[in-house]
Amino acid sequence: MGKITSALGIVLCAGIAAAQTANFRTDPSVAVHAVSGTAPVKSCPSIETYGGSTGSADNGPALVAALTTSSGDGHCVSFPPGRFTFASAVTFRLPEGSASATLSGSGADVTDLYWPDGGGLTFEFVGQDNSVHVRDLSLTTGTAGAGRALVLQQSAKLGGNPADSALSDVSAVSIRGADGYAVTDYWETGVAIVGVSNVNMAALVVTGPGGEAYASHGQGVVLESIADEPLVVFNIAGASFNYLLKGLIYGNEVEGVTISQSNFTGDDYGIFVPGGLHGLDQLAVTSSQFNCALAGVYVGSYTSDTLFSSNLFIVPNTGTGILLKQAYLYSAVGNAFNGGSASMTSSHPVGIEIGLTAGGGTITGNLFDNMAAAVVLEKGSTGGNVQSNEYSNDPVTVRNLGSGNRVGGGSP
Repeated sequence: MGKITSALGIVLCAGIAAAQTANFRTDPSVAVHAVSGTAPVKSCPSIETYGGSTGSADNGPALVAALTTSSGDGHCVSFPPGRFTFASAVTFRLPEGSASATLSGSGADVTDLYWPDGGGLTFEFVGQDNSVHVRDLSLTTGTAGAGRALVLQQSAKLGGNPADSALSDVSAVSIRGADGYAVTDYWETGVAIVGVSNVNMAALVVTGPGGEAYASHGQGVVLESIADEPLVVFNIAGASFNYLLKGLIYGNEVEGVTISQSNFTGDDYGIFVPGGLHGLDQLAVTSSQFNCALAGVYVGSYTSDTLFSSNLFIVPNTGTGILLKQAYLYSAVGNAFNGGSASMTSSHPVGIEIGLTAGGGTITGNLFDNMAAAVVLEKGSTGGNVQSNEYSNDPVTVRNLGSGNRVGGGSP
């Protein structure tokens, strides 16, 4: 395996392999790229080679030139630490076949890709063998509520099993306003994934505007299918979604979302599944923390196999911890729900609320403290099993307005 040592900064690789396996190893200053049967990459030129610099008013042309000027081994482009300005949105269409593009910086807030007027970066996929890897950098904007910072978009109609595709990742990336964290500027959307399956997001931070305990602007991650083709396998770990209208938003045909060890703080909604969707399946949320004005988790469309385990919900007197307006095969086990306001109203905060039910579920082993109502089973709910929970200072433990629900067992 050949080794390329470059200055600290972004390493931008567009690698294309025919039928062999490509092996990558990166750190902030080293990029290694080898393809079976091909010669190793021998250099990693600076973006200055293509006319870019921290003093440039628009590094877009340099970035596009670096991405499109490719050989059999692909190209690596390094950016020194600093702020690199882009005057407009940048789009790169990946080549057909086994192709990937990698952006790797020397650390979030050390390497800063900056759009004064919104814009952002779009990678267009042309098949299931494409992948994108964005790591260790910041994407910032100098305006309020405009643009999508990062877009991964599939342009090909794939068919078959969408899980049989290359793995992409967004790791250690900060998406925020250029004026700082939770100040005035923010992106309209942090990450938009459109028709692309198999994406890992680790140590991702998306921050909206500050000034209030709970914000009502901006979106963290949006998952969208294309022409109702299923969109599958999204793993989000160690991420933070702060001061946003919605942290994570579902579209149609989204399946296989796992969220762990992540924080949703100061949002209106943490995880948001709108009403009127179809083809939703498999949502697992574990070991995460929520402090959201209206709902930590809101599910407005039937989503089968939903699991909530070992999470902490701080619930203000305007909100609900877990709100399943349409519930189907759900499980809430070992979570803690604590009041987030000095006083409660007659109706809120609520720990867990279950609406129309197409399949039963279990609520057990949870702790509810200072909830106006710990568990509410609305009219139309059925098949719920609520037992062996701990209640503290909750005027209403379980309000059962449905039919066919079982309340009690080990304890109410």
